[in-house]
Amino acid sequence: MGSQKNRKRKSTGKWHKWLGLGFSFFILIFAFSGIILNHRKALSALDIPRSWLPKNYQYTNWNNASVKGSLKIAPDSVLLYGGNGIWLTNANLSFFKSFNDGLKKGADNRITNHIIKTDDNLLFAVTTFDLYQYDNRGKQWISFSDKLNTPERLVDIAYHNDSLVVLSRSHAYISLSPYNTFEKVTLQLPKGEKHQVSLFKTLWTLHSGELFGNIGKFLIDLLGVTTIILCFTGILIFISPKLIRKRRNKNLSTFGFIKLLRNSIKWHNKPGATLFFLLLLLCLSGMFLRPPLLISIIYSKHHPLSFTTQDKKNPYYDKLRSIRYDHYTKDWLLHTSDGLLAYKELDSSPLKVENTPPISVMGIQVFEQKDSTEWIVGSFSGLYIWNREQETSTDYFTGESPQPTKPGPPIISNPTSGFSSDFTKDITFNYFTGAQSKMPIPTMPPEIKQASMSLWHISLEAHTGRIYTFLPEIVIVLFIPIAGTLFLTILISGYIVYRRRYKKRL
Repeated sequence: MGSQKNRKRKSTGKWHKWLGLGFSFFILIFAFSGIILNHRKALSALDIPRSWLPKNYQYTNWNNASVKGSLKIAPDSVLLYGGNGIWLTNANLSFFKSFNDGLKKGADNRITNHIIKTDDNLLFAVTTFDLYQYDNRGKQWISFSDKLNTPERLVDIAYHNDSLVVLSRSHAYISLSPYNTFEKVTLQLPKGEKHQVSLFKTLWTLHSGELFGNIGKFLIDLLGVTTIILCFTGILIFISPKLIRKRRNKNLSTFGFIKLLRNSIKWHNKPGATLFFLLLLLCLSGMFLRPPLLISIIYSKHHPLSFTTQDKKNPYYDKLRSIRYDHYTKDWLLHTSDGLLAYKELDSSPLKVENTPPISVMGIQVFEQKDSTEWIVGSFSGLYIWNREQETSTDYFTGESPQPTKPGPPIISNPTSGFSSDFTKDITFNYFTGAQSKMPIPTMPPEIKQASMSLWHISLEAHTGRIYTFLPEIVIVLFIPIAGTLFLTILISGYIVYRRRYKKRL
C-alpha cells in the first residue's frame, strides 16, 4: 500500500516537472503578453517590424486591415485610411503620399477608424485613442482629444448638418460648429429592454482584471509576474542539483548553488501555493474565451454584477461600435455589441433594427450608405447589400440571401476589413487576401508595405496562439483549450506535490 502511494506521488511529481519544463516557453509568452495586453494605451507607441513576423502578418495586396475605407476630398484626391494610418492617393491609385503628419507615433495610435468631411470642408479623423482635425495651413493633423477629455477608446465619427458626433466605446460626444466643446451623451435602451451584460464579456473582463477596475488589472499583472517567477524558479530547481553534483565531483565549492536552489524552492512554492486558486481562475476564464468552451456561453446574458465596472447606469458601457446618419430616413443608426439601433435623436429612446445582415461579434468594418434604401455592410461575417426599407440582405458578391445563423462559435466567412466606392470601380478588402476590384489594383508601395505592427497587437496574437504558425492548423485552432488543460495540470499537480511535502514536514 505504501509503495503504491509512493508511486502516485512520484507520478504526480513527474507530471509537474516534465509538463512544466516542456511547456514553460508558452507559459512565459502567455504571462508576458497578458501583462502587455493590460496596458494598451501606455505601450501604444511601441512597434515591431512586420519583417520579423511570420509571413501571414506581412502586408501583401492591401491585406491585414491595412485599409478600412476612403474619403474623396477633391476631384482627384482620395484619402485611404485604416490599420496603416492615412495615405493620400489619386483616382487611379498611381501615387501614394503619407497623410500622417501630426498623428501620434506608433502603429496602434495610427489605426484610423473613420474620417469625415464637414459642409465647410473641415476634416476630422478618429483613431484608436484620439480625435484629430486637419490643419490645411500647417498641413498636419491637430489633436482635439483634450476637448473630449475621456480615457476611453474611440471607435467612430459621424456628421449631419453642423452636428459632429464622436463615438467612444461607451458614450456619444456631440459638438456644434465651430466644434470647440463636446457634450457627453449616455445613450438609452429601447423601451422595455433590460440592461444586461453578456457572460462572454464578463469572463473577458474577469480574465483581464478590468471587471474590478485598476485594482483588478493590477492583480492580474501580479499573477502574470508570479507565473514568470514560477517558470524561472522551476527551471532553476531542475538544473541546480546537476550543477551542484558536477562541482562536488570536481571538489569545488557548492555554497552559492545550494543557496540558489533553496531560494528557488522558496520562491517557487510560496507564491504558487498562495495564489493557486487565483491562477486556476485565471486559466479557466481564459479557456472559456475560445472554442469549444466558448460555445457554451456565447449567447448567455445576465444582470450587471454589483461592485464591479458593470455596475453603472450606462446600459451601453463598452458596447458601442459604429454610428452613421441616414440622410433619407432622418435618423441615426448606431451599431452596438447588442445589435443595430435607430435613434431619431441621440438623447431619445431608440428602436431596435430587425432583419439586419450578419455582423460578426468582432465588429462592423463597413457601414456605408449607397442610396435612399440600400447600405453596404461588412464584417468578418461577409459583405452585404442591406435594403433597410424592405429589410432584406444579399451577399455583395453572389447576390444570394445569407444563410440563417446557426448556434455555435463565430464563423469567419469572407472576412471583410474594408470597402471603398471613391474610385472608378468599387474596391473590397478581404482581411486575408486583400484588395479585390474590377479595376487594376497597384502593388503596395514599400513605404506602406514595410510598416510596423504594434507590440499590443503582436501580444494579442501570441496570447491567443495564432502567432505560432509553425504548428498544425488544428493545433492553432485548439491552442487555448490545449494550453489551458496543460497549465491546469501543471498547477494542480504542483499544488498536490507542495501540500504533501508541507504536511509531511508538519
